Amino acid sequence: MSSSHHSGLILDSQAPMKAFRWDIVYLQAEDEIFTITRQAFVRHSPVFEDMFLVGDGGSGEGQSAENPIVLGGYKAADLEALLTIIYPTTEDVIAGKFTLTKKQWVGILRVTRPWRMEKIRSIAIEALSGELFGLTAVEKVALGLDHKVESWLVEGLTRLVSAAHDFPLDDLEEAVGTSAAYRIAGIRLKASSGATVTSICVSETRCASFPLTALHCGFCGKPMVTADLGCRSCSKPIERDILGTIYMSPRAQTSSVYNNVHVGGHCFHLNTRHINCTSCRGPALLQGIACPSCNKGHAETTNIYLALFSPTPPQAVPSAEDLVRQVFQNEINQCEV
Repeated sequence: MSSSHHSGLILDSQAPMKAFRWDIVYLQAEDEIFTITRQAFVRHSPVFEDMFLVGDGGSGEGQSAENPIVLGGYKAADLEALLTIIYPTTEDVIAGKFTLTKKQWVGILRVTRPWRMEKIRSIAIEALSGELFGLTAVEKVALGLDHKVESWLVEGLTRLVSAAHDFPLDDLEEAVGTSAAYRIAGIRLKASSGATVTSICVSETRCASFPLTALHCGFCGKPMVTADLGCRSCSKPIERDILGTIYMSPRAQTSSVYNNVHVGGHCFHLNTRHINCTSCRGPALLQGIACPSCNKGHAETTNIYLALFSPTPPQAVPSAEDLVRQVFQNEINQCEV
């Protein structure tokens, strides 16, 4: 074997010239046929060859447009978007970026996860996380669950927990499903347990919502409820220190807000029949409920104080994100990135 030297390089005159040799494969997604190179897909996906290209060699599957490998369950638009990344145009290379829509990037996520195309999947996640697309909280939760992306899932859930006014329970249920919606509602209550008053939407009307501990006797100023009780209308248990279990009816008439020295904060008078259960929307307190301290009844009077501010410093509660990670631990643990 002879060789020659040129500028420090050793050239083997008998070595075969390196050539680009591609194996053409035909794929079908829905009703569309795609022509791809086997090497490009195998390079990006360690499972692609086993999943789609290893089969009965004698069948000729994938070797012609008349006998393509059929990708059942995959969308043609998603595969087309993926090919845009695998085979970038000259303009894409020069610009150093891809000009795809949000829908196309989501389509890329749908195919890259089952095919374990991790690098391309990371590119899609980074693109969708940017300011250009501005994913909403609901989109982050949905995409995080579908595509196992922890950052989206946690960020989206935390936002939904923290923005109760923007995302009422009925809208949440439609957007993220019943199970997730009610867990979010539970986190909201727990996250706000250090507060005394919040608000909920009842028949498109926003109403003041509060825990039983916010109610004080109009005669002696002591707490009206010292233990959990059952709702007068539906009998469901109402925990005394959970914010949001009861609310003030939109029909309620209240006094002016004033500072009450007995309660230790700002209050107003409220009639017991206008204190409703959040679960059933019916009256929550028994007629003629008596104060456990002074034994005086409060039937059909406005002689209950609703404290607007807690007389004692609220205890520290976990952050919304900490609560999200606790309640949605299983879903978060299933995330891959």
